[in-house]
Amino acid sequence: MEESTRALISLRRVSRHFQTGRTKVGALKNVNLDICPGEFVAVMGPSGSGKTTLMNILGCLDRPSAGDYFFQGQPLHEADANERARLRREVFGFVFQNYNLLPNASARENVETPAIYAGLRKRARDARATRLLSELGLSRRLDHRPGQLSGGEQQRVAIARALMNGCQVVLADEPTGSLDSQSGREIMEQLRSLAKQGRTVVVITHDPNVASYAVRQIELLDGRVVTDRSTSEQSCEAVAIAMEENGPAKVAGNTSVNRILTPAVAAAESMRSAFRALSANKFRTALTLLGIVIGVLSVTAMLGIAEGVRRDILETLQDLGGSKLTIQRAPGRQGSPLTLDDAEAIRLQVPNLALVSPQLVGGGAVSAGQEDQYVTIIATTAAALKGENLPLAQGVLFTEQQDNSFESVVVLGATVATNLFDENSTPVGEYVLIGDGLFRVIGVLKPGNSPYSPQSRSVYMPFMTGALRFHGSDELDIIEITVAETQQLEHIENAIQSLLTQRHGGTDFQIANQAQLLEAQETATGILRLMFGAIGGISLIVAGIGVMNIMLASVAERTREIGVRMATGARQRDILMQFVCEAIVVSGLGGLTGLMLALAVGALLSSFDQFQVVFTLPILLVGLSCSLLTGLLFGFAPARRAARLDPVAAIAAQ
Repeated sequence: MEESTRALISLRRVSRHFQTGRTKVGALKNVNLDICPGEFVAVMGPSGSGKTTLMNILGCLDRPSAGDYFFQGQPLHEADANERARLRREVFGFVFQNYNLLPNASARENVETPAIYAGLRKRARDARATRLLSELGLSRRLDHRPGQLSGGEQQRVAIARALMNGCQVVLADEPTGSLDSQSGREIMEQLRSLAKQGRTVVVITHDPNVASYAVRQIELLDGRVVTDRSTSEQSCEAVAIAMEENGPAKVAGNTSVNRILTPAVAAAESMRSAFRALSANKFRTALTLLGIVIGVLSVTAMLGIAEGVRRDILETLQDLGGSKLTIQRAPGRQGSPLTLDDAEAIRLQVPNLALVSPQLVGGGAVSAGQEDQYVTIIATTAAALKGENLPLAQGVLFTEQQDNSFESVVVLGATVATNLFDENSTPVGEYVLIGDGLFRVIGVLKPGNSPYSPQSRSVYMPFMTGALRFHGSDELDIIEITVAETQQLEHIENAIQSLLTQRHGGTDFQIANQAQLLEAQETATGILRLMFGAIGGISLIVAGIGVMNIMLASVAERTREIGVRMATGARQRDILMQFVCEAIVVSGLGGLTGLMLALAVGALLSSFDQFQVVFTLPILLVGLSCSLLTGLLFGFAPARRAARLDPVAAIAAQ
């Protein structure tokens, strides 16, 4: 028809049927309909006549099974889900019989909902929602929730929500069905006023009194249009021309700039909605948090314990020479002995060395009074002893001058000092008998990380003193090399091997390398971390299953809310983001709580002398990341289920 070219809405042979088991039920049958811009239309009919189905198709909540639907000449029957969501967001505004307001949101927040999905900034949303509610007489009820409003007030909030994005078409489904007569008349006057302002209003009703407000009444029966009466004699062509000439009032819509902001605005709203939903059911949220807390606590604490064990083992190995090379004369081989010159050549010519310690090493009895002990006696240079960075409990280390002057002084290891002297006495200044000579104690070392460490069970004396008065020779027993970087052990060993071979004219020495021991230690602690992490991971998986169950229950309980959000323009990705954010928020809160508890447990365990729990930044990040990842992975399936709900079925859910 030529007239339909200026119609706002055109339906051509539209049918909609539903499959119930093996039975196909027809809700609409070959409906042809044109609705003009600015027209006030009432669609009447008994229950089951297809009124609501027609409204759902007009508002792009549903799509026809057959036939064509044109809006301003554009074929909406071919539109995809995102395009239909855009039209619901920008063109159509819904007013439902049961109001369908979000129960945990204020009146203003309910009105703002469509603008959130349109990408309007928070300040602009607040201002527009406040103005709309004030125009509808609700300026003093902005922050009231639906449960605090009367039926008429709730319906006016619903009208304001429909107008939030400046809709062109208002679709009202039994808008007075739940209201008393006075409130019903007020709502219909509001709808009539909207039509006079230039909006197209379609009211679904079975009440002739409600239909009388419209200028056109369409009656449906068994899915077919049986009556179409209008009190206006103007055609759609004439109405359109008149509106163009009169310049209908412009209403706030969404600009392309606003739509660009949609992801950020929707994400912020998703977070707010998440906190609102979680606070609505505190007990269930607490149970979900508890599972995540236990999971993150387990993972973080286990990794912290594993790291503590790793460091304990590493420190012990380092005390025993784990990061050192030991050079000594090869047994049974003839050749040049090791000398101080060899040690000095190594120090000067081999890079990446922390310390070169030439040593005369032997065992002997040390006596003090009635006590005696067989210990390791090490004669080394003052520079080498200082380079060991051995912590002193009392006294001082010997100096280079004392070394050169052959002074009979010694530094005792902690275990040696404890065994020779009373624990309340001060060994410094006392004398000990080593072999046939008396040596003055000038220092006592602090205990090492391990009771087996050399600094605990050895006696140190100046190199020249030891060579003359105890060992009887300055030929070195060992040259101990401390490597600056453990990973360079093999490279440094090869360099020393080459240097000494050149100096000695052969390999009359051997080098002991503890790298393999370190590698075995790293492998063992790696397995330990993996095992401990797996134990904690199992707890997180259990917690994740709890998150999924809670989210599925939340989706089931909030099905109508999801439908309302879709009706106000939310896309599938918006719903998906909202529920994923809820899962991540609850998991993140649980993760942070779990980390704090893990730190507390670690501090408690570390207070015991023989227990060390170490939390590094990577461990804490792993714990937090695990919680967030758990929320994302286990929250995605319920979120996807929510996003794929059919809007019509969701709104109708009880």
